[in-house]
Amino acid sequence: MVFRIPQEQRQDLIDRMTDNLSAIGFHCFGDSIANAREVCENIEKKAFGVADVASTTTVEVHHKEGVSGDRPMKESMSLYISKAAELMKEECLRRADSADSKGGGASTSEVVSSKAVQDKDHFDVALDSTDREFYTGPRAEEVLAPLLQPNASFKFVRLSTKSWGIDAAKVAKKAFENLKGTLEVVDLADTIAGRPEVEALKAMEIMCEGLSVCKLKEVDLSDNAFGEKGVRACAKLLQSQSTLEGISFLNNGISEQAARAISELLASPATLKKYHLDKNMTGDEGTVHVAAVLEKATGIEDFKMAGSRFTSDGALMLAKALLHGSSLKKLNLTDNNVNEEGGEAFLEVFKKHSKLEYLNLEATALGEEITGKVTQVVAEHCPDLETLILSANDILREGVDSVAEGIAKMKKLKVLKITDNELGDAGVAKICVALQTSAAKLEELDVSCNEISKSGAEAVSKLAATSLKSTIKKVNLDQNWIQEDAIESIQKIFADAGLDSVLQALEDNDPDGEPDEDEADEVANLIAKLMV
Repeated sequence: MVFRIPQEQRQDLIDRMTDNLSAIGFHCFGDSIANAREVCENIEKKAFGVADVASTTTVEVHHKEGVSGDRPMKESMSLYISKAAELMKEECLRRADSADSKGGGASTSEVVSSKAVQDKDHFDVALDSTDREFYTGPRAEEVLAPLLQPNASFKFVRLSTKSWGIDAAKVAKKAFENLKGTLEVVDLADTIAGRPEVEALKAMEIMCEGLSVCKLKEVDLSDNAFGEKGVRACAKLLQSQSTLEGISFLNNGISEQAARAISELLASPATLKKYHLDKNMTGDEGTVHVAAVLEKATGIEDFKMAGSRFTSDGALMLAKALLHGSSLKKLNLTDNNVNEEGGEAFLEVFKKHSKLEYLNLEATALGEEITGKVTQVVAEHCPDLETLILSANDILREGVDSVAEGIAKMKKLKVLKITDNELGDAGVAKICVALQTSAAKLEELDVSCNEISKSGAEAVSKLAATSLKSTIKKVNLDQNWIQEDAIESIQKIFADAGLDSVLQALEDNDPDGEPDEDEADEVANLIAKLMV
């Protein structure tokens, strides 16, 4: 369904809004608002666009409910009216602010232009509003007016979060062509998702054609769910950029075929410094083509391939490809079955990439033995590591020693997340002692969901209140087994240290959990070390 109402009904809303705005201007601001009708026409047009795009982008939700994929007419009409009312309120508030500051008003179109421009180099349509408005050709010309000026010289343009039809895409194409001498970074994330496939792919093709004349450093094509067809719609963009440094395809349906298309079309894998993939269905078969790109990207600094359904076979391919370079600073393989074999292969990667600053291996099924090896190798070969995420890797209290040994050597660590394991009180206390030994200026510690009771929580509290007092900003102890009588004393430790806001809420703590009493003496000895 496409949102359609009689033109007379739309005109009636404009008339009513014009009368009300004129009356408010006269009685509240002493301003008859000569352009009140123009302002209200713009408001109505925008409200109509929001309802129109929303009427055809609820397929997934309604499919789950077993009804039509179109938003019901009554619901679309309600959205249309409420959006118009919201924009009218914003216009009145703008005029009130303007009257206070300089005694004058500003039209909606003027506000749109000024808000969308963050500074002389940056342009972001999301600064206009956060709703997913559908852009027609005229609306795009209005919003992109600063980009179409003869002297425009923007370096960064973000068009994401709005829905771009074919006519709007043609306007964007002109804007990109006008910026061919200055444009460096473009964000096209979530610009066509939810539109009919033919229209969406054509709009993407048109915008990419405009970008083909630019010399870009980075482009974000995420959240468009376009698969292989969408990648090939970007052909002119991918084939034209000989110095591209960064590209992102998060949540884009990057299957084996789509990954192959990227590898075939990308003109500049050798210049890539950033390559992001996430929430795709690439699998081991598609990872072959991702690895082929990485093998040529010997200067890669930031690689993310999270939630992409590859196994240890895919991990072996990626590790082998990354051994062609030595410049990694960020690596994120979250939510893939890397497993022990894949983890072993990455040990060689960590030995070679000594500039690593960020490592996220959450939910990669490494197991405690390989996690321990990874931690120690990274500690020895990557002295600049600041963020380490080892959550959900089956680290048990019996096997935490090697992990703690590695952490004790990480002098620059700022963020440690080791949640959703089974560290227990002794395990987390060993981690705390390791952090104290490292003398790292830790800012965030997350040990939630680790079967920690009173003594483990006390160890974390003592660490925060002593060694980390001047640096710690966030501590998460939630989803553990901290007894009710201990929560108040733990909160008091943080409060007495002036760290009230550091301890996160314990909303999902289970005070009835059963801690291992056999650890009591060991934990007490470890806590004593923290108090020295």
